[in-house]
Amino acid sequence: MNKMPVGYKAISEKLGLKNIPHYRESYIANHGRGKTIIDNHHEIHIYPKTYALKNENNLFEHLEFALKYDGMNLEIIKAFFEKTVKNNIVEYIQNQPTGVYSRKIWFLYEFLMQDQLPLQDCRQVKYADLLDSKKYFTCSAIKSTRHAINNNLLGNNLFCPFVRRTETIEKYINLHLDNKTKALLEKYDNRLITRACNYLYTKETMSSYQIEREQPDKNRITRFVNLLQQAHSIEMISKEKLIELQNVIVDSRFIDMDYRHRQNYVGETVNPYFQRIHYISPKPEDVPELMQGILDSSSRMLSTAELHAVIIAAAISFGFVYIHPFEDGNGRIHRFLIHYILSKKYFTPKDMIFPVSSVMLKNMRAYDATLESFSKPLLSVLTNYILTENGIMTVKQDSASYYQYIDFTAMTEYLFSCIEEAITNYIEREIKFLINYDNAKQSIQEVVDMPDNQIDLFIKFVMQNNGALSTNKRDQFFSLLTDNEIKQLTAIVREMMIND
Repeated sequence: MNKMPVGYKAISEKLGLKNIPHYRESYIANHGRGKTIIDNHHEIHIYPKTYALKNENNLFEHLEFALKYDGMNLEIIKAFFEKTVKNNIVEYIQNQPTGVYSRKIWFLYEFLMQDQLPLQDCRQVKYADLLDSKKYFTCSAIKSTRHAINNNLLGNNLFCPFVRRTETIEKYINLHLDNKTKALLEKYDNRLITRACNYLYTKETMSSYQIEREQPDKNRITRFVNLLQQAHSIEMISKEKLIELQNVIVDSRFIDMDYRHRQNYVGETVNPYFQRIHYISPKPEDVPELMQGILDSSSRMLSTAELHAVIIAAAISFGFVYIHPFEDGNGRIHRFLIHYILSKKYFTPKDMIFPVSSVMLKNMRAYDATLESFSKPLLSVLTNYILTENGIMTVKQDSASYYQYIDFTAMTEYLFSCIEEAITNYIEREIKFLINYDNAKQSIQEVVDMPDNQIDLFIKFVMQNNGALSTNKRDQFFSLLTDNEIKQLTAIVREMMIND
């Protein structure tokens, strides 16, 4: 089928833009009916000829089409403004000053370029929402009286995330996972839940470090556990608070007093002469504004009561890790921010944590694939850089806009899946483990009246050895027990702790 690009696809091609591909491509068919092809998060929409533009060379018509059908892409729109003569934009708006799309374009120009056009404010015009709330998750609207536009974006001009309403996300929202957790906890004794939570905090800490292939000492583990337990009490995340978090999380030799001043990247040494690049972070000079944008967006989203906690957590935590503002500790802070936002929005019950890092660690392929949903398209356009033999990178092209207006839909779906698995397969499993453990201890006590620490040690050794007590461990720690007692005790552990 012969087809002609329209909307964002046409704008990118006609202006020769080097942008991260939009999730949706649109075309006008020369003949025949339209059709839609969807492959994961990439969509191709082919429209019949009745959708053809009056003048396919008029980029403003393409921009109107894009806003109407393709959704919002601030990266492409900003590049369009930068490559379009300002007077042409003014003339376009003056020709239809009250039109919905001309007002949206007017607002977006002044919002993105931070430059006011020589136009009179709108008067007596019905307000229009900037984002279609049926297609996107939105914030509480800020009225722009100048343009008669309701600004319901999730962020600002420095950093503005997007999350589309997909069937997957809507399904997760309708599961009411927060209520599911509360109902689960109501089934068990508070003391049991407290013990389970104490373990889950430690498990989450260890998993977060293991994702980074680190083995922290006991002091760092304790500090990170304390951070997680106090996440709900942090009033608002700020630059100072992030630096404080970084200083606590990393080895004291690698603490930062400010955002990084060097270009960082993720690479893999293939041989002594070649390094494969997997991800390139923003240039250090772009980091302060990007981070200010992410902090502003976090505040804006957290103040919107109807915006789901997981959507905010995905946008802010993954946005943070993509910006990579520190030399070290970015991944652990990224996962800490998930817990901070979930607790701040009361999605997580008080003194409870969802072991999200444990789920990520269990299936690192899925976690890596989620990170790559942005990093791979990024590397297709971020190609002008120098990497020295000493591993020092310099990015030679303007690249800030690549990180400012990311679509976090895939990351949101992934985080929802992690949280559902954490609730379903980890929390109740840990509670049941403790119940079985207590029952096993009581049964062992009825056979042999041993001290608690000896019972704990016996259970540990039998579980570690697949249901049997090794001769070495028996001789070393349980030489006073008879063969029959050993047989009875190992049977109890197998039945209650291993075969349950």
